[in-house]
Amino acid sequence: MDLLLHLRGFAAVADEMSVSEAALELGVDQPLLSRRLRALERELGVELLDRSRRQIALTQAGVALLPRARHLVDQADHLLRSVRRFDRARFSVAVPAECDPAPLARFVALVEETGVDVRLAGPGETTPEAAAWLVETCDPESATWVTRLGAATAPGTARAPVPLGSLRPRRGTGSAPVLALPRDLDEPGARLPWAADRAGISPTALRRMSHQVAVAEALAGRGTLVCARHEADTYGLIWSPFIDPVLRGHRLVEQPPLPGPLVAGSVRERALALLGACVGAGEERVA
Repeated sequence: MDLLLHLRGFAAVADEMSVSEAALELGVDQPLLSRRLRALERELGVELLDRSRRQIALTQAGVALLPRARHLVDQADHLLRSVRRFDRARFSVAVPAECDPAPLARFVALVEETGVDVRLAGPGETTPEAAAWLVETCDPESATWVTRLGAATAPGTARAPVPLGSLRPRRGTGSAPVLALPRDLDEPGARLPWAADRAGISPTALRRMSHQVAVAEALAGRGTLVCARHEADTYGLIWSPFIDPVLRGHRLVEQPPLPGPLVAGSVRERALALLGACVGAGEERVA
């Protein structure tokens, strides 16, 4: 006799106080559930249900058994959930700090629909070798995705594309300072210092600021922030792309084996597109 199956039937009847309702809840025929209850009573040598009344009730033995039956059923269900979750393919993805959370959430939902358990990690939360997919900064020339930078200013009238050189401070004009994020100055493949130099903006004119402080300065109208469009949109800044090719680069590093749906096919393509959107890449994706 499958004791767990029979105990599950008994617990359902006790919850519903009706064999027919319990059978409907379990998705079995009522006669089958009745036979299981009789078999359980024979196995235990006691009557669990008082059937002499118009509405069934638990006997003293049934009352004593019910909490133990529920405990065993709950434990079995917990065990099954644990095993099934452990059996799911696990997929670790490491992303940079500047990732846009909205497409990243859509990426997680897409991949988990295929039965793959996604584990996200930010900078410093995992080693590169532990990630099946690692999105890392690089020179735009070798990038999987490139992201165009632009000028972000306090809310106001939308602006047309501008040359980077238009941000060059001019003596006596009170030009707003150029605010630069550390990742665009310090990380491997950062092109902003090179592009600024070509546009006539000296390194000393680029004010290196943390993300939060730079955004606050731009919102206060005290400077022009160089950033990607999604970063400007997040804080309500007016963003204008540079005419010059001022780009960030990110590449995808893969560590096999990969879960089947992400080796090839439409799910992989959609997942990569969403990762590109996470770093602000649009039509600029190059691979």
